[in-house]
Amino acid sequence: MARLTGSSNLECKVCHRVHRNVATLLGPRAPDDWLRVNPGERLEAELTPDVCILPCNGSTRLFLRGHLQLPVDETDFGTFVWSVWVELDELSMSEVARVWSDPNRAAVAPLLGRLATELPYEQPTRGLSVTVHTRDLGQVPILMLSPGSHHSIAWEQREGIGVHRVAELAGLVRHRIDE
Repeated sequence: MARLTGSSNLECKVCHRVHRNVATLLGPRAPDDWLRVNPGERLEAELTPDVCILPCNGSTRLFLRGHLQLPVDETDFGTFVWSVWVELDELSMSEVARVWSDPNRAAVAPLLGRLATELPYEQPTRGLSVTVHTRDLGQVPILMLSPGSHHSIAWEQREGIGVHRVAELAGLVRHRIDE
């Protein structure tokens, strides 16, 4: 987790402290598997801010960056965003490539993928099933976890979180960066 963007100072209803410089968007610059391949393999790969194509053991793995939004119940904050990577199959990535520059790409039917970023939760997040919703040009796709998922991040996406939880998540990410 390297990217920390946007911040605000928010008074917490839980601990009654002011949380300072709370990030509104957190996420890595590449899929976790990018870091697992050696530099030689990376020479054959492609990484842009939105797409990663990673040759691996004779096949190619395809990743797309998306936003997993968690509503924050304090209205001043808005939404907390995990900027994460999702792995798509070849057919889905071909559809993304076909419509990427299309002004009407938001009308494309949602695609299925698997979360390819490990987030700081007790339960693993890599491999969670997500629905990818493309949006208008210039906007990162929105990722929705299965409504039936019992994972805590799915519950947070459905029910929302408070500022205290946002500060806690940002602290966990900063701790990982400092290690």
